[in-house]
Amino acid sequence: MDGQVRLKELRGLILPVQKAQKALGVLRGMELSLEGYELRKVEEMIMIPIAREPSTQQDSILRRELGSFQIHRAHFEYLVPRPKKLQEALAGKIPSQMVSMLPHSFDVVGDVAVIDLRSELAPYSAEIGYGIRRVNPNVRLVVRKSGEVSGRFRTRALQILAGSGGMETVHREFSCSYHVDISSVYFNPRLSHERLRVARQVKDNEVVVDMFAGVGPYSILIAKLQPTSRVYSIDINPSAIRYLEANTFGNRVADRVTPILGDARELSKLKVRAIADRVVMNLPSEAENYIDAALQILKSEGGIVHYYQFAQRDAPLDSVKASFKSSVTAENREVKSFSFCKAIREITPGTVQVAIDAVVV
Repeated sequence: MDGQVRLKELRGLILPVQKAQKALGVLRGMELSLEGYELRKVEEMIMIPIAREPSTQQDSILRRELGSFQIHRAHFEYLVPRPKKLQEALAGKIPSQMVSMLPHSFDVVGDVAVIDLRSELAPYSAEIGYGIRRVNPNVRLVVRKSGEVSGRFRTRALQILAGSGGMETVHREFSCSYHVDISSVYFNPRLSHERLRVARQVKDNEVVVDMFAGVGPYSILIAKLQPTSRVYSIDINPSAIRYLEANTFGNRVADRVTPILGDARELSKLKVRAIADRVVMNLPSEAENYIDAALQILKSEGGIVHYYQFAQRDAPLDSVKASFKSSVTAENREVKSFSFCKAIREITPGTVQVAIDAVVV
C-alpha cells in the first residue's frame, strides 16, 4: 500500500553517482531541485530531475561546482504523498457533511485494523477501508465491527472493508508475539499497558492462574518478565487454546506456561484448586460471577487478585471496591487491602472498565 506512483517527463541532470549529494545541495540553493521524484541510477551515473533548463549563469555555477554534466529529458517517478489523516484521504470520496462521523481512532491487531463505523457511513465503507490503508501503510486488512462481543467464546461478527488475506495475524507488544485470528478469539490491543502493569508485579517463583487467558497476552508476558514463575492459562475457547499453545512455543515460555482448555469455575474445584499466589480475572463482563472460583484457586494463605469489571462512568470507585469486598466476604475470605483501583479505559461514552488489585487472605 505505497503511495500512488506517477510518471512525468522532466529534464534530468546526469553526473557521476559520487557527486549526487553535492549536486542536490547546489540545485536546492538555486531553486532548481524537484522534491518527491525518484533519482534514476544507471551504472555509475545518476540522473537528478530538475525544475527547468538552467540559465547561462546557473549553468556556469553548476559546472564550476560539479564539473562536467549533461542534461537530457527522461521519465521520472513521483510518489504521491501519503495522506496523514483519514479525512484527507477521503476528501471528495464521501459527502462533506459525513466527514465528522468518521472514526477518530481504531484498534490495530497485527496488520489488521478493526473499526467502529456508524450506519450512516455504511454505503462508503469500501472507500473508508481504502482510506485507512492509505493513511496506515502497515495495515493489510480493514474490518468493521458488525456485532457486539458475545457468547461463551467472547467473539464478534466482523465485515471486511478493504485489503486481502484472512483475519489471522501476528500482534507484537513488549517483545512478545501473539498469533491470533480475530474472528475466532478475543484480543484487545488497548490493554497492552495494563498487561505490563500486572506482569511487572509478579515476584520470584510465584504461581499465577490466568482464568480467561485467550491467546496468552497476560500469561506469556508474565512468564517472559519473571522466568521463575509458573503460569496456568485457562480458556474455554478451543481456538484460543490452540493459539495459546503455539504462542508459548513461539515466545519460548512453554516450559513455564501451561495452557488448559476448560471452564475456570469447573477447574477451580480440581486441577487448579488452591495453587495460586496471584489470579488474573480479565473478563470484565462476567468476572463478578467468578469471584468465588478465583478464591478457590487462590492459596489458603491468600494472595493477589487482579479483577476487572465494567462500571458506569459516574459510579464511585469505592462502590466497585465495596461490591468486590462483599463478594469476597460471602466466601469466608477477607480483602486485606486494595493496592490499585482505577478506570483504565472507556468502553462507551457512559461505561468504563475498572481494574482492581486486591490483597485477599
